[in-house]
Amino acid sequence: MSIAQHLDYLGETYGKARAQLGGSLPAELDGFMTRWFAAVNNQDIDAQLAMCAEDVHVEDPAMQGRFTDGHDEFRRFAEITYTAFPDMHFTEIGAPYIALDGNSLSVRWRGTGTLTGHIQGWPPENPGPRIEATGKKFDLEGYDIYQFSGGKISTWLIGYDNLQMSAQLGLLPAG
Repeated sequence: MSIAQHLDYLGETYGKARAQLGGSLPAELDGFMTRWFAAVNNQDIDAQLAMCAEDVHVEDPAMQGRFTDGHDEFRRFAEITYTAFPDMHFTEIGAPYIALDGNSLSVRWRGTGTLTGHIQGWPPENPGPRIEATGKKFDLEGYDIYQFSGGKISTWLIGYDNLQMSAQLGLLPAG
């Protein structure tokens, strides 16, 4: 089987699986991910929320074991993050990995940013001590897993090495 035939076979197989199982990924997935990364990099929380379900669930290692549920908590965590890292930027690495059921995808990324602001107010019910700006940068790779419902993000799972990030930002005690 040639490469072209194999790619056609995979495309046909994916199409059949998605047709049988349904799926709720946005119709124009490439455009959606471009808009999503633009909204994140422009720190446009309203644009991000417009692409998320009302009850969106987000998990990020920086959340100290807590999650955000719904638009209000998402907004609060995003505001805290963007205050701390006003120059934060993410770039996709390669193409997304799409689940055959058409309901989720994963994207690898490279993120950079400088802790020039403070971190305060997380988690809301028991905020940790204020973390002052260090002026140090992070540069790391990670991944996101997105689950969709009705063409919008319902769950966003973020994965990266939080210990590596904390070390780069000078947040770990000297030892």
